[in-house]
Amino acid sequence: MLGYLVLENGDIFEGERIGHIVDAACEVVFNTGMAGYIETFTDPSYAGQGIVMTYPLIGNYGVIPEDFESEKIYAKAIFIHELAEFESNFRKKFNLETFLKNNKTPGLSNVNTRKLTKVLRDCGTMKGYLTSEIENMEEILEKINEYKVTNVLNEVTSKAKVSFGKTKPKQIALIDYGFKHNIVNSLLKRDVGVTIYPADTSVDMILSIRPDGILLSNGPGNPEECTFQIEVIKELYKTNIPIIGIGLRASINGYSHRCKNKEIKIWS
Repeated sequence: MLGYLVLENGDIFEGERIGHIVDAACEVVFNTGMAGYIETFTDPSYAGQGIVMTYPLIGNYGVIPEDFESEKIYAKAIFIHELAEFESNFRKKFNLETFLKNNKTPGLSNVNTRKLTKVLRDCGTMKGYLTSEIENMEEILEKINEYKVTNVLNEVTSKAKVSFGKTKPKQIALIDYGFKHNIVNSLLKRDVGVTIYPADTSVDMILSIRPDGILLSNGPGNPEECTFQIEVIKELYKTNIPIIGIGLRASINGYSHRCKNKEIKIWS
């Protein structure tokens, strides 16, 4: 089945529908990874976005649940040049097409991803609409203009506090704005325990475990919308506890008051 990605500037990219067949508005971004499409698709930081994969062949080693960064696909859509016809990996449990369908995620293959990436590179992130019909362009462009990535923090954050490695000598309080599993795994390998808190956790609750450090996780959306989280971080700055921000969540620091004579480490 033919499908189309319509960008907000009117550009149209044709391809073949894959995954769940449903129309979807999204914020279109590109990813240049040569491997790791499983980790990319399950990264909560892509919530509300459509991912353009620049590597030409996707799906060639299937889908391996042990490599997931979260429990599901948070991206609104996937755009690739070529979907592998078969998978070659002894760890794979199923193929990418099945994975997309199970997660009700639409996609488009046989897309000129080179041209699409150049457009995004030159014009910046753009909104787009994935559809099978482009007869009514006026209606499609209206849907694109109306689309906004909002309230995604509530979608990706944990629903309850959970701890790993309570007996470890050092303990980190991880505020979950859409964390990736590998962050926790990497800390545990370094003999650091982690307590994960939902994004709406109070300062007193975060400090109750007397953490040796506070980690602001990666996550999607506009940091300006995180008004509660900004106020929490302002209060956390008043402590002597080191604070580390990863990815977009580090941008929240820009909307909070930095304490003088205190080091704020940011990991990209």
